[in-house]
Amino acid sequence: MEDSRVRWSDLPPELWPIIGKRLDTYIDVLRFRSVCRSWRASLPPFNAVSPLLPLDLPSPVFAADHLTDAYLIRRIIYRLSPLDHHQTFDFASSSSSSSSSSSSSFSCPAEGWLAKVESTKLGKMRFLHPLSTRYAKCNSDLLRKEVNLLDFGIYEVAKSYTLGYTNGSLVPRITKVVMFPDSPWIDVKKCTILAIYAGGKLGFAKHGDNKWTLIDHCNFHYDDVIVYKGQFYAVDRWGTIFWIDSSMKLVQFSPPLCGFGNQKHLVECNGELYVVDRFLDKEPLLWNADIFHIHWLNNLIEDSSPKVIDFKLHRLDQEWGRWVEVKNLGNESFVLGNDCCFSVSTPYFKGLKGSCIYFTHTPKCALGYNTLVFELEEKRILNAFSNDNAPIFRPPPIWLNLEATQFEEDAADNQ
Repeated sequence: MEDSRVRWSDLPPELWPIIGKRLDTYIDVLRFRSVCRSWRASLPPFNAVSPLLPLDLPSPVFAADHLTDAYLIRRIIYRLSPLDHHQTFDFASSSSSSSSSSSSSFSCPAEGWLAKVESTKLGKMRFLHPLSTRYAKCNSDLLRKEVNLLDFGIYEVAKSYTLGYTNGSLVPRITKVVMFPDSPWIDVKKCTILAIYAGGKLGFAKHGDNKWTLIDHCNFHYDDVIVYKGQFYAVDRWGTIFWIDSSMKLVQFSPPLCGFGNQKHLVECNGELYVVDRFLDKEPLLWNADIFHIHWLNNLIEDSSPKVIDFKLHRLDQEWGRWVEVKNLGNESFVLGNDCCFSVSTPYFKGLKGSCIYFTHTPKCALGYNTLVFELEEKRILNAFSNDNAPIFRPPPIWLNLEATQFEEDAADNQ
């Protein structure tokens, strides 16, 4: 019996752009264009058709300040899995303070790593902790020489956004930023940016706007926003979910959760919408400080910031319009980052346990070592690396390095 399979490169040419235009990630477009020369010619490079970033926007927080020109920053969380599970990487690094050199090596875990990559306005990329907003000090020259991405399988896990100034600093007091439509094939003028800022205000801006538009003039206590089934959704401090219609008006979507937690998170999992209620040991502080004091105050109180003591998880029964408490997620787990929340299927993320919530206490936790896990059934909080669990959150020791001197370097950078 003859093989009836058709090679990818032998598909009718008219199908090539139809397939290609359904790809929304850089990695998928790269793979599509690597099939053959004909496929490469049928689809432009990802960057050439993605004018969305950087997107110049007015600052939503300090409109009267001289730092008013903000732009959209995209961050993507990738899973990097080694193709050879027994591969060992050798690094040789030289110290700038001496002529001697040192070398080290590490074995790549089969689970791989999660890496958050930020694209800047200057065309550079920066690494961050997957769950926080803390930057990694990364030797880019060493990476280019020693790390070959062809040795890894790369999968895009999640995407997030924030706002930055043209001088490289981030716009302060931004809680969450989402964009829709979020596709490189959509005209930038048709995209809308929705943000929570200044302690809980909900506003939006579009390309060409010279100011942000406040959506709700009464409720300044929004906790999270998400794009769910092609619509903006927001949740406030009391667990009420709203969806935002095409005229950017709020429409109540759910009854209040009536939970007593301190912070609500929206997570989509298998097509369902969940609210994670985070309980803290004390109320977080809200500052009325100017732009120059906020970074210093955040660092000063980081050790005394509120700590998580419990989580409660609820799913919205959309048919009956009621909340259902969830006590078991099966093989699914939730990851609560400081700029995005997402779900993972643990059979595809070895080293992660099912029915858990992975999180951090602070937005600038050090790489890996402050990552915590809440076991939903046992209702207990553990270090994510107890018993050598969750190595996927722990980056290579030399590839991404955040030592105790990081705080001193950050302080020096901001003097």
